[in-house]
Amino acid sequence: MKPVIGIAVCGFSESPSAQRQFVSTPYIHAIEASGGIPVLLPITDICPSMDELSFCDGFLFCGGNDITPALLGEDPLPGIGTTDLATDIFHLALIRSVLSYNRPLLAICRGMQVLNAALGGSIYQDISLTQEPCISHFQQTFHRSDPSHKVTFTKNSILHRLFGSYTFTNSYHHQIIQAPAPHLIPSAFTDDGVIEALESDAHTFALGVQWHPECMY
Repeated sequence: MKPVIGIAVCGFSESPSAQRQFVSTPYIHAIEASGGIPVLLPITDICPSMDELSFCDGFLFCGGNDITPALLGEDPLPGIGTTDLATDIFHLALIRSVLSYNRPLLAICRGMQVLNAALGGSIYQDISLTQEPCISHFQQTFHRSDPSHKVTFTKNSILHRLFGSYTFTNSYHHQIIQAPAPHLIPSAFTDDGVIEALESDAHTFALGVQWHPECMY
């Protein structure tokens, strides 16, 4: 029987009057190509319980806009991008619920940052706020599937078992992990020291990656 994967909707469309919610198509196609059944989970006023979502075998948290700084106990700083409070509140509540029930989850780009924030970690609102020189983490290539930089994996990690010691990934982010949350172990880095993946040592399967594998599969 094919596994059902619940995809948390990325957010709202740019038109306030339309109020459309969206998920980028590559996430759907990647799950389908991997043998899963993608099911979209819309942003609602009340986050559904895990009893209501018991039909899902796993969960995917996608890329999207920046996280509202106030939810992280911070004021907005130079470089912060577009935020949406309703989306952030829903994503944080849903990811905490998924983790509390120990359901498998994959968190991509913004999703990894939401995972880190949900468990008490911190992020840099913009990569320019770090003290260390960084490579470009927002590529300008024609195709989103084009690799941009090298990512090196730590031994004994999930990603090391999948890829070996390193691979080349695409890159579309300007926010990065500052301090990993408790029980989230960094398992991938770029040459400038930016954390590119987090794996939980307290859950059966909770993995966050900073790149977009749905565009590269």
